[in-house]
Amino acid sequence: MVSYAGLIPRVKQSGGSEGKIYVGQVAKRCNRILKNYVVSSAVHLGFHGPPDLMADYKRRDVAGQHADFGIARRYLRMAMCLMRTSQVYMPRRLRSGKVKREDRASYYLTMWPALREKWKKLDALKAAFAKDQPLGQWRDIVQQLYEIKLSL
Repeated sequence: MVSYAGLIPRVKQSGGSEGKIYVGQVAKRCNRILKNYVVSSAVHLGFHGPPDLMADYKRRDVAGQHADFGIARRYLRMAMCLMRTSQVYMPRRLRSGKVKREDRASYYLTMWPALREKWKKLDALKAAFAKDQPLGQWRDIVQQLYEIKLSL
């Protein structure tokens, strides 16, 4: 997916594993719409996203790397993983098995208003969180697991 979006630089190598490696620019033939959206999202994450992603963006920028493309690649990998596992993003500090249930519940309660507001702006709140939709199922599971109320 990252290659299809045109976010990976070209790598050429000749002479086997001992040969000289040339790292070029990103491919010009790519899905430009996907690339533009993902890079725009990465820039937004770098300035307004979760603290761990903002710190990674700043670290890459200070190191002279192309932070927009680096975070865009990370963003796509995370999105693909979350889709495959049907999960919602959680900060690194909450992913450990040693984290208290109350801490995760608190995270869901603090992020819920922003998530609800995004779907409300699109006038799709009821449709997105319907019982037969993935977000609706996720909401029900979170409410049951953590004994919290995520009101629509």
